Amino acid sequence: MKRLFKSIVLLLTILLVSAGCHRSSDDVWNDTQSASRHMARGIKTLCGIHGESREINSADEFDDEPGRANYEQDFDFVGLDEAANPRISGSENLSQPKETPGESGSPIPGIEAFKNPASSPELAAVFKNVHFDYNSSLIKGDDNLAILSRISDWLKSHPNAYIFVEGHCDSRGPAAYNFALGANRSNAVRNTLINDGVVYDRIFTISYGKEQPLVEGEGEEIWKINRRAQFKVYEK
Repeated sequence: MKRLFKSIVLLLTILLVSAGCHRSSDDVWNDTQSASRHMARGIKTLCGIHGESREINSADEFDDEPGRANYEQDFDFVGLDEAANPRISGSENLSQPKETPGESGSPIPGIEAFKNPASSPELAAVFKNVHFDYNSSLIKGDDNLAILSRISDWLKSHPNAYIFVEGHCDSRGPAAYNFALGANRSNAVRNTLINDGVVYDRIFTISYGKEQPLVEGEGEEIWKINRRAQFKVYEK
């Protein structure tokens, strides 16, 4: 029996080696590359990074591979909100506004009825843009924190006011990725305001990804301006 088993194993080994001999090293290398590409696509699909599909509503930099385009891509979604806003609890983070702006029967109109702060000197002095580092939704810097503190104080003193926080990205990278990153940026701002005592159902978020740049063009100075959270305001 053992001899028969060894004979079968030997025969199978010879057949496999023979089949492999018909394939060149280039064939094997191409198959390996294809497998790697499909695995990478599968991982990106699980993370929602695929195609040009639009994703609205709700990582640091990565090291580029040699020859890879340098754009906002491939970040880690896990724990992003917690890292940006360590004080917020899980239940607060998941709490969405009770009303949906513009929906039938809602007392709050759609975003088109919210004002651009630039239209009012009072609002323009408070609602300045919050800016982000490359490929990040972390709120950093004294300037950004001061802006959000003023916005929080204004909202507390205007109890009938509601805001939309818009998440924007620079022009690099796939559309779907940038919609997700813009959503993380707008939610990071929302969470910060909630942590500062603003009632959660007065703050709505939306992501525009890279579709609405503040300044057209390329280059780090322009990209820095376009990586932002911007505001729209409505007061009953």
